[in-house]
Amino acid sequence: MFFDRAVTPQQKLDTIVCLPMSGLMLTPADRRPITLLNCDYKILTRILARRLRPLLALHLKAAQYCGLPGNTIFDAVATVRDVIAYAEHEKLPMCVLTLDFQHAFGRLSREYLHTILCSYGLSTHFVTLLQALYLEATSTVQINGHLHGPFPIHCGVRQGCPLSMALYTLCLHPFLTDLERRLPGVRLDRGSRPVSIVACADDVTVFLRTSSDISTVEDAIRQFEKASGARLNPHKSRALDIGRWSVPDNPLGIAYHSYARILGFQF
Repeated sequence: MFFDRAVTPQQKLDTIVCLPMSGLMLTPADRRPITLLNCDYKILTRILARRLRPLLALHLKAAQYCGLPGNTIFDAVATVRDVIAYAEHEKLPMCVLTLDFQHAFGRLSREYLHTILCSYGLSTHFVTLLQALYLEATSTVQINGHLHGPFPIHCGVRQGCPLSMALYTLCLHPFLTDLERRLPGVRLDRGSRPVSIVACADDVTVFLRTSSDISTVEDAIRQFEKASGARLNPHKSRALDIGRWSVPDNPLGIAYHSYARILGFQF
C-alpha cells in the first residue's frame, strides 16, 4: 500500500458513529461523529503520521502545542493562565478570544490540503499517496444499530484517523503565522517572544491588545475561511475582557462572557 499507493475502495470505506456530546441530544449538533476505519488503513496512516513528525518539528510555530515536540496541552493551559494573570496584575487592556471553527476537521478543503503539503516540500510520492487515501473515499453511518450508505466524502479529514491531527495542524499553520506576524501580543518577561496566540489542534486562543487587533483577526479569519473551507462559529466562540479593556463592539459577532472554558479549564 505504501510503495504502490494502492488503496482499494473497500479499505477506504469507513463507518461513522455519532457519540453523544450532551445529555439532551435533541439535534445532530449534540453528537460528535467518530470515524471507524479499516485496520490496514489505520496502520498505513500511522506510518505516514510518524514520517510527518520531523516536518511538524521543523515548521510548526511555538504557538501550536499539538504535534510540536516538547509542547504539551498542559504547557498551553499554563501559558493562557500566565498571560491572563500578567494582564490583570499590570492592568493591561486585553481581550481573550477563544475561536471555535464549525466542524473543523470535516470542512477542510482537499485542494487546500494538497497545496499546503506541497508547499512544505513533501515528495510527490508522499503527496500522491495522501491523495490516494482520500480519492473516492466513502462512508456509512451507523444509526440505531443499522448501517446507512455508503456515500462519497468530498472534503475534510477523518476524525479518528491517526494522520488527521498532523494534517490539520499543518493546514492551520498559515493562519497562526499570519496572526503572530500582525498582532503585538503580550511579552511576559525580557528576552521572551510576545505571546499573541495559543493553539492546540483546532482550539485557538487569541490575545488582543487594541481595538485595531479585532479587524486584524477578522481579516485573517476571512482569508483562512476562503482558502480552506473553514467556518467560524461565533456562537461557540467567546470573548473575555481583561484589565482595562473597554471595547464594547465585536465585529466578529463573538459575545463577551464572564468566563471561558479553554482546553477543558475554566478561566
